[in-house]
Amino acid sequence: VGGEPLFRFRELDVLLPQLSRMGINVQLVTSAVRALPASWSAIPGLTLVVSIDGLQPEHDRRRAPATYERILKNIHGHRLNVHCTVTRQMILKEGSLPEFLRFWSERPEVGRIWFSLFTPQIGETPPELLRPEERRRVLAELARLRGRFPKLFIPDSVIRGYLKPPPSPTDCV
Repeated sequence: VGGEPLFRFRELDVLLPQLSRMGINVQLVTSAVRALPASWSAIPGLTLVVSIDGLQPEHDRRRAPATYERILKNIHGHRLNVHCTVTRQMILKEGSLPEFLRFWSERPEVGRIWFSLFTPQIGETPPELLRPEERRRVLAELARLRGRFPKLFIPDSVIRGYLKPPPSPTDCV
């Protein structure tokens, strides 16, 4: 996680099969700016995750050249999860969460859809930050949407954790 791992795909072509043979599960998070190597779809224990920043117009603006069009082309033939971090800008557009879920749920490549909530560093108040009442509303909406979108994966334990996060990183483990 961090940076774009597909820029180092030659190294990953060597490392990922070795890690798999060692019985180590790997989750590789990418923007899918490059095509995912076809051979990776057969690596046991490899979970591919594509990070997407909301609906197409916002995502394409923020993530170009990793646009929706490019992602759809580059994930073809793979099975992967989609991850989206919910920001304040995303929820200001009514219906954005169900629209996002509908679009990505229809893709045969997508196995699960995960959401996280934007969380800044301590003391920062960027425009992406959800207000406490917005966090509660988003979590209630995601809990309701699980019934309509089976690919949405957000267990009750995750919702409870977002509603009442641990007071410090030490309390997370």
